[in-house]
Amino acid sequence: MPKTILELTGITKRFLDKESSVSEVLTGINLSIHEGEFVTLLGASGCGKTTLLRIIAGLEYPDAGRVILSGEDITDKEPYLRNVNMVFQNYALFPHMTVADNIAYGLKLKKVDKVQRRQRVEEMLSLVQLEGFGSRTPDKLSGGQKQRVAIARAIVNNPKVLLLDEPLGALDLKLRRQMQQELKRLQKRLGITFIYITHDQEEAINMSDRIGVMNNGVLEQVGTPNEVYYHPKTSYVAGFVGDANLLIKDGETYALRMENVLLQQDIEELEKHQTSVDIRASEITLEDDCGFVSCSAVVLEKSYAGGQLKLLLALEDEQQITASRFGIDYNLQVGEHTIVGWKKNNAVKVADNGK
Repeated sequence: MPKTILELTGITKRFLDKESSVSEVLTGINLSIHEGEFVTLLGASGCGKTTLLRIIAGLEYPDAGRVILSGEDITDKEPYLRNVNMVFQNYALFPHMTVADNIAYGLKLKKVDKVQRRQRVEEMLSLVQLEGFGSRTPDKLSGGQKQRVAIARAIVNNPKVLLLDEPLGALDLKLRRQMQQELKRLQKRLGITFIYITHDQEEAINMSDRIGVMNNGVLEQVGTPNEVYYHPKTSYVAGFVGDANLLIKDGETYALRMENVLLQQDIEELEKHQTSVDIRASEITLEDDCGFVSCSAVVLEKSYAGGQLKLLLALEDEQQITASRFGIDYNLQVGEHTIVGWKKNNAVKVADNGK
């Protein structure tokens, strides 16, 4: 059984807005995080994820709830008394200090002697692949190099938990993807618990052991990337983590991933191998016993992005559904009628709007 290193119970936070009315930005957050785990808090801007991270760091205090680190209640402790460190998107490096001095800053505050400081700095520079950069100042570094220095400074004190607030957000796409892999390798090598914040769903899926999806101050679902993607619990999670079709049947909402929508050619190919598939147009029945659903549709739009072709289709009951395919074209034109279908177990029942 994995050991719990951080426990958040009932975390609630309120702020006064410009009109002096109270706004609740976090509502009863409960979350257990295991030792050595990489957990990502995923959500749109303003959902409360950064506020939650700042509460863990001690930069904000909750109006209700407790923060427990390794069995100790640290809810009211000052930041410097918590064995956690934080990495910011803007790096927060001291511009007048060298790379080595930036990394050594926390050790100096703890009055670690010079010899040990120098040794630890060299270890960190090697770890983040910046050997020979110790005498440089931040203005002589690239964005990726600055981020490595910020990470080295954050881990030099061996924190129990490292908090990362959108640390790759300022980097270009190519460098961001490279740094994602470097961060994941570094986390596994060190065994430190990472709590990572992003609004980028692909980043969360690629890097995380578990993902917590936040919406308007509420933690809607926590699970592995596979669980969150293929088995969303709410319509918000289904729509935010990967594009999902939301279909309504008898007052219930179902999430269906675009890649799981089969077009007529796919169904005909499937029919060759599975005699139970019936491609005749029929009413959408998401909870029948046939194991497969099919209905007629008309193509409304075709678009290409990110290596995928997307087709927007209108079903007989006027609901719309999107199918995606790798490649740049598919033998269907706007206005054409076709058959679409999906396996019944690919349509997952979800709570509507997180309720």
